[in-house]
Amino acid sequence: METVACPDCDLLQRLPELPPGGKARCPRCGQALATKPTDPLGRALALTLTAAIVFIVANTAPLMGLSAVGRHASTTIVGGAYQMWVQGQEVTAVIVAFCAVIAPGSYILFMLTILLAVRRPPAPQWIGEMLRWKDAMQPWSMNEVMILGILVALIKIAELARVDPGVGMYAVGGLVALFPAIMVTFDPREVWKRIEWADGQAPPPPEARGATPRRGRAMTATALTAAQAGLVSCETCALLSQPADAAEPGYCPRCGGELALRRHHSIQYTWALVIAAAICFIPANVLPVLTTNALGSSDSDTIIGGVVFLYTSGSWPLALIVLVASVMVPLGKLIALSYLLITVQRGSLGSRRERTRLYRMVALVGRWSMLDVFVDTFIVALVQLQPLMSVESGPGVVFFAAVVVLTMIAAESFDPRLVWDSRANREERHV
Repeated sequence: METVACPDCDLLQRLPELPPGGKARCPRCGQALATKPTDPLGRALALTLTAAIVFIVANTAPLMGLSAVGRHASTTIVGGAYQMWVQGQEVTAVIVAFCAVIAPGSYILFMLTILLAVRRPPAPQWIGEMLRWKDAMQPWSMNEVMILGILVALIKIAELARVDPGVGMYAVGGLVALFPAIMVTFDPREVWKRIEWADGQAPPPPEARGATPRRGRAMTATALTAAQAGLVSCETCALLSQPADAAEPGYCPRCGGELALRRHHSIQYTWALVIAAAICFIPANVLPVLTTNALGSSDSDTIIGGVVFLYTSGSWPLALIVLVASVMVPLGKLIALSYLLITVQRGSLGSRRERTRLYRMVALVGRWSMLDVFVDTFIVALVQLQPLMSVESGPGVVFFAAVVVLTMIAAESFDPRLVWDSRANREERHV
């Protein structure tokens, strides 16, 4: 059996041999440790190839079209980001392009590279770097948030003119189904078993894969966590290794990633990001995000104003979704991260399992705050029927996008293992 450390609470445990479709969870915090999909490489490759084709269609075909008094306008995903750039919202344009095009496209490219290169073991060591970049792109690929933003934009501009959904919108909907399917069927552990180690050694044979990892040592009967056993778990490939030194653990012998008992300066970095996001949250909700110009008149809307518009127009379910995603979720993330940081710094030992679940929820729902940014982007890109009607982005958009990005990075900077550490252990490691 393979010995692993839980990434959320650092508990040492041995993974049993899983049946097809089985899943192993940490008994202390409930984190999923391993899964065993059926045909984890073949099915994932087929789904990824399909996603690549659908991705091309989604980014080349129009998302939707707008018609009014003989004038017609349409937009694509890149067209929405470009229109933001033209209107002086360069930062917002880059964020939209990254979350809607670059991140999902890179995720598909990295997955294709990994799944094709790993078919001939031993796989080259650089595949490990591809796995690291694939994991980095995954949380920023926001197809599901974008499709909901497109639907909200359709409803908001339906009263202004006739709106027709395009082929690109259906393709984005296809990506919404394909990306989770890829994540469920793909098992990175199968890839790591085939990769040549960073120190130049070949991967261990199948009969030795359940043994204690190289440069590691056996778990003692009294050891509860990897840190207590004098071991460190690689955050990239999950290999348990014996650190070279407590202050400088060195590098993972399998993937070459830098080892750390806990993320460096996790508390300080997370506090800085939370404070910066809290500062941006105020202008994001006070300043206008959209300005509509029609027949010589001008009307500006804030985020709350958009919620009120959806509610009064009869689309109260979407109004509730926008209110939750654009106001309650960012505010809730700021409060939740502050609570986690304060309890960690005070050395609180109570409700650790519940606080770990709270952290997972914060990391999971944070991406949905990007909803209003996508809504504003596609409205601005589509409603350009000069001189009859036009919509311009307001200064509130860039502040709101900053809140979303900062809170997402803050959630990734926070180390959930600190929730389970005692204050003495944390001070000893200077986290």
